[in-house]
Amino acid sequence: MKIFNLQSNAKINIGLNIVGVLENGYHLLDMTMIPIDLCDNLIIKVEDKSGDLKIKTNKKDIPVDSSNILYKIYIKFYEKVKLAPLSMEVFLEKIIPHQAGLGGGSSNGAIFLNFLNKFHGNILSFGELVELGKSIGADIPFFILNKPSRVQGIGEKLQEIENNLKVSLVIIKPPFGVSTVEAYKQMKNIDNPRKSNIDNIIQGLKENDLSLVEEYIENNLEEALLKSDKNLIEFRNKLKEVEELKFFMSGSGSAFYAFLIEDIDEKISKLRHRFNDCEIFLCNFK
Repeated sequence: MKIFNLQSNAKINIGLNIVGVLENGYHLLDMTMIPIDLCDNLIIKVEDKSGDLKIKTNKKDIPVDSSNILYKIYIKFYEKVKLAPLSMEVFLEKIIPHQAGLGGGSSNGAIFLNFLNKFHGNILSFGELVELGKSIGADIPFFILNKPSRVQGIGEKLQEIENNLKVSLVIIKPPFGVSTVEAYKQMKNIDNPRKSNIDNIIQGLKENDLSLVEEYIENNLEEALLKSDKNLIEFRNKLKEVEELKFFMSGSGSAFYAFLIEDIDEKISKLRHRFNDCEIFLCNFK
């Protein structure tokens, strides 16, 4: 038996535009995604015999059957490479909050897919990994690359970008989640969504210009959800009362982030006191 310890990191969206809808219902996107150092842990045990995948986790609300993204990756990978599946056990220690817009599940899937491919001698190319990944989850291609990127299409078109922003991040996750499917459904409630200027955001990231980045961040999913989600509306209003920080929603929510440059410990302490029912993480770009 061989044992491997892997980390599976989260992401934030710095700007998210929805630019169209395909006939199959998938939304076309234009956004930036940046890896951060908030991580889940995967302990993978591989036996030198054919078998099945067994999943264990520290969270009761995470399924461990065939609906788990790790199992979907496992099945699809071995179908693609036409090899007998190896007997494996994965213990998934979840730290990244669920239904937060931080990409935890997609990251788990992508990191496991990269692991399987490397274990079998890089049998699949990067392009083949992206194709396999996007058939399971739209954010998986980004996590296969796992570098600051402009992400377009349904998530499969990746353009690596330069991130020189010298900041820390605070992530705050309220005691409720948002369904990604529900978030996209709410797009019908807005006719002319406000658009992020992705080009300017990319320029700001490259030039370490935080004011330029913050000026042009919009998130169409947040805009849509704030038309109907009472929990999110109430939480967003509470965040606006924190005058020293600007908060932005990541992905489909419900987590928000703010950039930190100075007095970090003091600001984090105040947030923990003020939002004592929330999960709060101090993070950095990965």
